[in-house]
Amino acid sequence: MKTRNTLTTVLLVIVAGLLLLNWNSARPTAPAASAADADTAGSITVSGSSAIRVQPDRVVVVLGVETFARTPSASRDANARLSKAVLAAVRAQDVKDKDIATANLTLQPRYEDYDWNVISGYGARNTIAVTLRSVEKLEPVLVAALEAGATSVDGVEFSVTNLRELRDRARDLAVKAALEKAAAMSESAGVRVGNVTGIREDSWYSGYFGGWGGRNQWTNVQNVVQDLAAEGALTLEDGSISLGQIVVKAQVTLTAEIVPK
Repeated sequence: MKTRNTLTTVLLVIVAGLLLLNWNSARPTAPAASAADADTAGSITVSGSSAIRVQPDRVVVVLGVETFARTPSASRDANARLSKAVLAAVRAQDVKDKDIATANLTLQPRYEDYDWNVISGYGARNTIAVTLRSVEKLEPVLVAALEAGATSVDGVEFSVTNLRELRDRARDLAVKAALEKAAAMSESAGVRVGNVTGIREDSWYSGYFGGWGGRNQWTNVQNVVQDLAAEGALTLEDGSISLGQIVVKAQVTLTAEIVPK
């Protein structure tokens, strides 16, 4: 009996040992810190911006032709004749048909007494957008259009034809500015910049919307920001029109590792 009890105890000890061994081998171990983790002191996030100033080489002129008559048909016909004369004057300044478009056309009653809906007549308005691919044509076109019967100039917007190229260049300069800032800040903190881990573009561009006839119309003008007080402005003829410069802006946010020196 004593021998049997001793054998049983030995077997229990062996089983317990095996169970303990299996548990230790299955338990996850903490991963060893990699060399990259040991060399990384943290991260830095900075912003960079740039602005490129260029002379405009294209301009969009928005002209208004407005007429009034007692009946809708009379107002419409008068507006059609006046608009035809304005278009002919614009074409005479060597402007192609593809660069002339009707942006808005309205025919609305004019009320003598709103409370009693007393109509005094009808107003017709034609809004014409003209793209000039030479900025030197701006003043002659404005004068010719107004002399031919245009009743208003609703907008003049300068732009550039190579906007995509300028945007790309401005973005590159913004990234370089961000990297320079990150390097300077890291140097002050006693560390250095490592790998770039993220870049986000924060650039914004403003478009031109003209309010014609109570409605907002998109004139397909390039998205740029104007600074008419910029230095080096181009002045036409007798100085009556100053084109200023166009500013193409870009801004980025950059995140990079910082590592010990």
